[in-house]
Amino acid sequence: MHLALVVEDQDLMRLALMAELRGRLRDCYLAGAPTLDLARELLAEDRFDLVVTDPGLPGFDPTSREDRLLVVETIVKAAPAATHVVVTGSYDQDEAMAFRLLGAKGYICKTGLSQGDLPLVVDQIAQGDFLLRLSQMESPRPEMRFPTLSPREEEILGMMMSRTPGTRRREIFETMALKAGINASSAEKYYKQARAKLLKLGRLPKGL
Repeated sequence: MHLALVVEDQDLMRLALMAELRGRLRDCYLAGAPTLDLARELLAEDRFDLVVTDPGLPGFDPTSREDRLLVVETIVKAAPAATHVVVTGSYDQDEAMAFRLLGAKGYICKTGLSQGDLPLVVDQIAQGDFLLRLSQMESPRPEMRFPTLSPREEEILGMMMSRTPGTRRREIFETMALKAGINASSAEKYYKQARAKLLKLGRLPKGL
């Protein structure tokens, strides 16, 4: 059994990140820590394989480069054998490189992090390369929920609506397939089903 720790002071975000990991890492024991002190206690008690950290923890200035580096450095030193991923809202490329030097394997911006993305990030990091993912939300779009759609139908429509100009539908289907563990044809089927339902309601958003 693998162990993973999410270090994040915001309860909803911490729970969301843990839920994301649980969806892919079925045999994994997950723990959450809202403070650096609690994170250090947990890391001293168990050998974690994966640690996901937001450097803006309570007791530290989230705008201070020194404080943020100290948080990550402390956690990395407490679990040197773990794979460390930094998840943050700051998306600073220079900071990402500094964290890489400290031992982090990934630097992920929360802005634009969609459902199912975090397990995919972990899979990419497992291939051995440092993963840098900055904000991709150049033009934020509203989130929409329709009572007639299934969770997967909503997800594929959300991905389709937020795709960048020039991105083909086939690319979205392939991305959805990788995230959900299905094939591209099934992803396309979910899209067509969702689109048909919205057309029947007369509520087809722009971009679909």
